[in-house]
Amino acid sequence: MNKFNKYGNSSFWMDKFDNDIDYELLSDKEKGTKDLYKLAGKKRAISNFVSIVTSKQIPVKFAVNGESYTDGETVTISSKIENPSDFDTTVGLALHEGSHIKLSDFQFLRDLDTHIRALSNYSELEQIANRCKGIHIYSVLKDVLNWVEDRRIDNFVYKSAPGYRDYYVSLYDTYFNDKIIDKALKSDEYTDETIESYMFRLINLHSKFTSLNALKGLREIYSITNLQNISRLKSTKDAFVVAADIFTVIMKAIDLNPENHKPNQNGQPQSGEGDGQSNGEGSEGEGSGQSNGNESESDESNETNGKSPMSGDMDSDGDGNGMDTDMEASGDGKESTSPSKGSDKTSDSSLSGRQKQMLDKKIQKQKDFIRGNIKKAKITKTNARTIEVIDTADAEIKSVGSEFVRHGNSNRRVDCILVKKMTRELMMDHSFPLAYSGYNHNSKKVELHNQCEASIIEGIRLGTILGKKLQTRSESRDTVFNRQLIGKIDKRMISALGFGNEHVFYTKETDKYNKANLHISIDASGSMGGTKWAKTMINVVALAKAVDMITNLDIQITFRTTSNEVPYVVVAYDSRRDKFVKVKSLFKYLRPGGTTPEGLCFEALMKYMVGANTNVDSYFVNISDGEPYFYSRDIEYVGSDAARHTRKMVEKLKGLGIKILSYYVTDQSSIDPQSYSGKIFTECYGNASNFINVTNVNDVSKTMNRLFLQK
Repeated sequence: MNKFNKYGNSSFWMDKFDNDIDYELLSDKEKGTKDLYKLAGKKRAISNFVSIVTSKQIPVKFAVNGESYTDGETVTISSKIENPSDFDTTVGLALHEGSHIKLSDFQFLRDLDTHIRALSNYSELEQIANRCKGIHIYSVLKDVLNWVEDRRIDNFVYKSAPGYRDYYVSLYDTYFNDKIIDKALKSDEYTDETIESYMFRLINLHSKFTSLNALKGLREIYSITNLQNISRLKSTKDAFVVAADIFTVIMKAIDLNPENHKPNQNGQPQSGEGDGQSNGEGSEGEGSGQSNGNESESDESNETNGKSPMSGDMDSDGDGNGMDTDMEASGDGKESTSPSKGSDKTSDSSLSGRQKQMLDKKIQKQKDFIRGNIKKAKITKTNARTIEVIDTADAEIKSVGSEFVRHGNSNRRVDCILVKKMTRELMMDHSFPLAYSGYNHNSKKVELHNQCEASIIEGIRLGTILGKKLQTRSESRDTVFNRQLIGKIDKRMISALGFGNEHVFYTKETDKYNKANLHISIDASGSMGGTKWAKTMINVVALAKAVDMITNLDIQITFRTTSNEVPYVVVAYDSRRDKFVKVKSLFKYLRPGGTTPEGLCFEALMKYMVGANTNVDSYFVNISDGEPYFYSRDIEYVGSDAARHTRKMVEKLKGLGIKILSYYVTDQSSIDPQSYSGKIFTECYGNASNFINVTNVNDVSKTMNRLFLQK
């Protein structure tokens, strides 16, 4: 059973990136390879979420060491996505940040100081702030605005994209729904009229444990906010008007005793500390990013209470005993008709010293959220570039091998890296196993090392000749049969109808070739090096060139190998989307290496194969120099067991109507089909097996030539 299946929200996505392998047992090489591809896959999934919800192509990237990531244009996510709960929260944060980019007015936020000073009661507020000697109007009012804007933005996404609500629930469970916070809301903590108290009670105003009697003016703040109708706010400017009214109530209700507003032990104001700037312009109002991990000081922390986020639902008397049912508040905000339990303040069990320390951390975590200062696990610039390259190459990890049986026992599934678009950038990256790259000492730029340019040139020459021979595939011939009793009316014969001639119809037959698709899979293991590789490349390039000259032929060329103990298959060329210049410019840098995961790579490619139908003929051509061979910690893919699995994959290809041709290439004078390797190869491919000497690799092209000219 997959270890992530118990997670409802993420199991669908996580199954695409992880299997039942114990991550802690992976070797450093395996981790290094898989981590980047898995992160790239998760980033791609999160990007899709953001694009769907915002209806905009908003870039998503990982936080990178040394970079400021809040720019108002890009969603930046944490690289700490090690389990499904991390993934859910990261998605929620990405949606939260993306919705700000879509809906928040960042110019208004950049001019916030001007808007604050333009308030009609600014002088009065400034006098109160000066008397408190610790309240910075800009900082506190910006925090209030951020909170209101978050409620407006999150409500919009929560209601307009109901399929993504679980991710928002996970987000709010991480930052707001916490037993320590709940207990503090029910206790007499933060019930003195200070900025700290008001900000704590305001940030958690949506909680069902909120008591509107905890602070003077809190009921009025609740009424002004009107959470149950927060969708009335259509812009950041609307949110600012509400925030200014809330701030005014707070300032008028605040305890003017300066002793209650002294800076803390670090010399900072008790609230609204700093100059109000986070990580760069445009960050206001963004709860962007992900924390470095959930605190684990107590079993009571980070537990959900079954609440929907931002509900604000409570009893009309505000004692915090109501039950929430939806995103928006259902509290009516009316004055209480009966006194709250206990006293004017809240009355519940007090917090212990340790719980108060934990509460301080939770509150700071909430403040960081509304200020957009959430810490995000970062990656190196090198790994960030690799992930971008992997993403551009449309690479993913496929879980394969479920049908592989060794000694009568099924092996655990293994990961196979599938790259669907080979690019120059990918080939130059350290993660790509089939090319050498390094710095040119003269230009100081990374360059690829040429491996087989002569083979490419020769392949193009032969392909041009082959393409000319195959030009007839593009031709069609129409034969018209006149004077028929059925068919379409021949207008020239209409006059004959008056003389009793009924043979005034014609039919037409078109003689043409079916469209054809050729998939060439090449063994790029280390043993294919030298003459075998050079000759193989000549033929592969020749076929690609010939197909480029024919309109009703398509070709895909894939190479299979291993990378850091992981099966690896790359679609190097696809004539349906690539131009032939890609073969000419990039194939000369390819070189073999690694082992032979054969059927595992075929399985990874299965859903991308082009099947045959009445209008399309499909061929699969394998070129290799031996039997399947691949070892890792999880699998011994060798011998007859591997051959049987490969044969299963071959039979599945046949089930798609694909004709199979498989060539065993050797640099020996001949290969005995009855040898051990010969028998294994035959077991893999059956009657499709062909044994050829490296000097006769042209037989592949000759065979394709004959096949393509068959109707």
